[in-house]
Amino acid sequence: MLDAVLAENEAQRRSIWAIRDDVGQANRFVPMVAFDVSLRISAMDAYVQQVKANMAARFPGHHLFAFGHIADGNIHFAISVGDGSAEARRGIEAAVYEPLPAIAGSVSAEHGIGLEKKPYLPLCRSEAELATMRLMKSALDPTGLLNAGKVFDL
Repeated sequence: MLDAVLAENEAQRRSIWAIRDDVGQANRFVPMVAFDVSLRISAMDAYVQQVKANMAARFPGHHLFAFGHIADGNIHFAISVGDGSAEARRGIEAAVYEPLPAIAGSVSAEHGIGLEKKPYLPLCRSEAELATMRLMKSALDPTGLLNAGKVFDL
């Protein structure tokens, strides 16, 4: 990243936090698709630029907001293309998730996998890792009651 802002006093600190706390402004553009990905901090700038390029190629006129816990290696996107169809959602997901394997990123940071990210988990986990995850799930939840079907179909 080329730009950064550091608060020099309490008023500036409050002003910066007010901007962060007003992230809900992105919701003016509905329907909105939200993402929570993780990657190395050193790869963030290039990754965000790639996602922007992917979105511009697929959805001219889109609205993309990148924010979050960047210093933690976690970035959130809120993206709207003005189309709430399943086809549009798949295109947005592809624009966000496709660059992650090349940079050892993950489709999830703090919000888990769940049903939405389930089809994309193999992009960021090897077959051996997925097998280990399935084994742990089976050992800890042999009857499949906990979050049934959210990450794996067992």
